[in-house]
Amino acid sequence: MPRPSQGNRTADIAVTIVLLMVHAFLLAATVALLGLLVMVTDSCGSQRCGDHAWIDRAMWLGIGAGAAVGLADLVVAVYRLVRRKVAFFVPIIGCAAQLALAVAAASMESMAGPVS
Repeated sequence: MPRPSQGNRTADIAVTIVLLMVHAFLLAATVALLGLLVMVTDSCGSQRCGDHAWIDRAMWLGIGAGAAVGLADLVVAVYRLVRRKVAFFVPIIGCAAQLALAVAAASMESMAGPVS
C-alpha cells in the first residue's frame, strides 16, 4: 500500500489533532450533561422514583468508559501517525463511541428519576 505524500500526511496530522480535540470536548460535554441530569432526582422527595444506583452506573459509564475510549483513541491515533499510516478515522470512531456512551448514560440516569 503506498504511503501518503507529504501534503496528505500534513493534512492527516492536522485533521487527526482537531478530531482528538473534538473528542476531548465531547467527553467534557458528557461530564457536564451527566452532572446536570442528576437534578432529575430533585423531585424524588415528594414522588416515587427509580433506583438511585442508576446515577452511579451512568456516571461510571459516561465518565469512566468515556475516558477509557478517549485514551484508547489517543493511543491508537498517535501509534498510527508514528507508523506513518492514515489516522484521521480513529478519532471519528472515538467521537461516535463517545456520543453513544453519552446517550446511554443519560438514559440510565433518567431511570433514577420520577416514575410515572
